[in-house]
Amino acid sequence: MQMRRLSLSIALLLFAVAARHRALPPPSAHPAPIDFFTAARPWDIESTHLSLDLTVDFTAQILRGSVIHTVSNHTATSKFVVDTNGLDIDAVTADGRTTTWSLGTATPPSTGTPLVIDIQPQTTTVRIDYRTRSTAGALRWMTAKQTRAGLMPAMWSSSEPDLARTWIPLQDTPSVRVTYDAIVHVPEGEMALMSAANNPTSTNAGGTYMFSMPHAIPSYLIALTVARYEFRPLGERTGVYAEPNLIDDTAYEMQFLPDMFSAAQRVIGEYPFERYDLVFPPKFGGGMENPELNFIGQDVINGNRGAIYPNGIIAHELSHSWFGDLLTCATWSDLWQNEGFATYFEKRIEEEMAASEQAEAGFYSDRQALEQYLSSRPAARLQVLHRTFVGTDRPSFTIIWYQKGEMFLKMLEDTMGRSSFDAFIARYLQLNAYHWVDDVAFSTLLRAMLFQDPDLESRLQIDNWLYNGGLPSNVTAPTSSRMWDRIRVQSDAFHGGRNASQLDRSGWTQLHLQIFLQLVNDTLPARMPELDAAFGFSNMNTPPLLWLIAVAKRLNAADRTLLDRYLARGSSSSLPVWNALSQTAAGLAYAVPLFNQVRDSYDPNSQRSIAQMLHLTSAVAGMNRRDARTAITMKMTNAISCAIAKGGSACVGASALSAGTFWNA
Repeated sequence: MQMRRLSLSIALLLFAVAARHRALPPPSAHPAPIDFFTAARPWDIESTHLSLDLTVDFTAQILRGSVIHTVSNHTATSKFVVDTNGLDIDAVTADGRTTTWSLGTATPPSTGTPLVIDIQPQTTTVRIDYRTRSTAGALRWMTAKQTRAGLMPAMWSSSEPDLARTWIPLQDTPSVRVTYDAIVHVPEGEMALMSAANNPTSTNAGGTYMFSMPHAIPSYLIALTVARYEFRPLGERTGVYAEPNLIDDTAYEMQFLPDMFSAAQRVIGEYPFERYDLVFPPKFGGGMENPELNFIGQDVINGNRGAIYPNGIIAHELSHSWFGDLLTCATWSDLWQNEGFATYFEKRIEEEMAASEQAEAGFYSDRQALEQYLSSRPAARLQVLHRTFVGTDRPSFTIIWYQKGEMFLKMLEDTMGRSSFDAFIARYLQLNAYHWVDDVAFSTLLRAMLFQDPDLESRLQIDNWLYNGGLPSNVTAPTSSRMWDRIRVQSDAFHGGRNASQLDRSGWTQLHLQIFLQLVNDTLPARMPELDAAFGFSNMNTPPLLWLIAVAKRLNAADRTLLDRYLARGSSSSLPVWNALSQTAAGLAYAVPLFNQVRDSYDPNSQRSIAQMLHLTSAVAGMNRRDARTAITMKMTNAISCAIAKGGSACVGASALSAGTFWNA
């Protein structure tokens, strides 16, 4: 077996090296699969470049301006169809001349209204002047009170899966990739940032910012945020943007970023874009892989100034630079090719950064979470990697695409051997750079690179993983974790009566603390003073969430200062704490007046959720329906009992989930 793996590794290496010296074939030998979530017909005519000119209006909470499409007409068609959803169209021109257009009716599961534009077969540019609406599903608007600094209003976009059409009229499908440039006009003092190669590092006195994305990307990765940001460089190609009163803590806690960037290149290959920067928009939750500029939730920054360790959320979003950004699933049926790859490679990056126990703990937690989900017996069609949508099904970012996709790749690595697996991944990236991929592209290349080894192909069970439910018998992810085992020894000692101050906590990070609190959660109420004396939770800027929930349940006079400070931030991660307060009469008596005092610090959707918990029905009735809908369009949900990063390695183990998951993109 070892000789077979060695021979295969050598052959794959020679195959990859030889490929560098000859022209590469087209990325895919088959046409892009049909995307039923778009009305566009890119096989007839395809948009290849966008030129945006947008003005940000915080008063009306809209964008107004224009987009110019450069098009490639494959079939000499006289109709150019783009997706829209709630856009007001003011004018349309083709090659500079006014043309006729109409709004059609979308056929479910596509959403919105297709914009059908009359063109000539020789038309090369189409300009659309338009305005968004305050109800645009991709755009989130914050008042100054809803930002951490409280200085100026802010906004950000979140377009995945098919919400780009709510702020740009375009072909809204991941198989269509465009380059773009943009001019964005904002109020003086604000900074505009985009998923582009040339973001500013200081505010522009005139409020006009220019951007360029030279690499073709899918529509959902076109992103915009505007706020009072400051920038800190952390390396030659990495840096962070955050609000002024968060920038110091952000730069401190993200100081691992240059090392993580280098580690990712050693594991996966040359970084495919110009820069890797992070922005922390107000009220953003989780993470989103917008190229050149990942959007990361402010709650990742805890301000505790503790030990620095590789953050799994950042490793996940960085992995998307290759898997999701460089190559992208052709349709949402194969979203596992974005999310499964990123979930797997976040652990490989952690391992490369000498955090092998953290990576192993992530694989362990993710396998437990997946097995727990499958034990609930979801419908068989919801358990497959290559998802077939039925009726009015919508894309949903489930544990299957993340953790089952990750388990598939982990099995391939362990069965093929790491060197052979990495050679396959390198070839896959090389052949499909800046292009779409699907289940056929993946399995075809994988089988071709097995050099017709029927025994190995049989043991991989490729089709079983892609098209059948459950976990195949050859799953290899670990069923134990050195990190969890070491912490469990201490939690067992604590349960046995050992004082918290006598526990062996050498080398513990925030991650270790979170796992420990999970393991001793049953004894928290009785021994909180002892734990606080040992760990200093009450003196932390942001104590672990499980501790805060326990504080909310205990609610003595000394706790209220801590809760007042934490709940006043307006963070959506505080919802489990509000929920704990809502469970008792004393908690409600404290929470209701506090919420009335701080509610304007929360985004509208969180306001609605908290009002429901506290039984403030009149407040709930007054909320705009759009506010409750917007967060559902993001790749995250607010957990009620615990907020846990999907990578498992970023916080407490996913197997402990009892209500909800905090997914990242």
